[in-house]
Amino acid sequence: MKINKLLITTLLCLGVVSAADARQRHHRRPGPAPTSGTTQAEHHTITPSVVSTSAPGIWTYTADLSSGQVNNGDGFTIFDFGGYVAGSIFAPSGWSATVALTGSVLGVTPPSGYVDDPTLLNLEFTRTGGLIGPTNSVLNLGSFGATTTDLAQGFVAWSSRDHTPLGAVGADHADVILAPGAVPDGGSTVALLGVALAGLEGLRRMVRTRKV
Repeated sequence: MKINKLLITTLLCLGVVSAADARQRHHRRPGPAPTSGTTQAEHHTITPSVVSTSAPGIWTYTADLSSGQVNNGDGFTIFDFGGYVAGSIFAPSGWSATVALTGSVLGVTPPSGYVDDPTLLNLEFTRTGGLIGPTNSVLNLGSFGATTTDLAQGFVAWSSRDHTPLGAVGADHADVILAPGAVPDGGSTVALLGVALAGLEGLRRMVRTRKV
């Protein structure tokens, strides 16, 4: 069982990194190599990333607004935060921080195929303190997080929605992020393996294209 979880986690790491690299190479011109392993913010989105972890203890995330604006009601969700300690969720001033077993901010769904575990709490962060932005660059939104009792960690889903710089409703975004708790069993494991394998396939195609 431990070997299977290690294999799954390894595939996830390779897949997420490969998928992110493939997306960046497809949509962006060549540039300097990235200096960190955090998820790169896409246009018109709130993108969370891990700042620090403790097992057990406090997990701290940050979130970046990229080329857009945040209105009241906009926000993001981190799904299936294992070992959540009641009352420990936190967010900057002007944000509502709540937990729920199912659902997400604005009903934005996780990546295709990911199953929201109804036994694990979702962290929901919703803007309540007025407009942030607009911006045509990247704005840091502050520190968000919660405390866990879990020793293990694995990849879970996140989703978000904001507005464009001109005030139109932005597109929904979803991806995976590290969180406390074991790699989920059943459908979610299959879905996350699919994300990992898709990333590896994208890398393979990229290498094949280069050779041609």
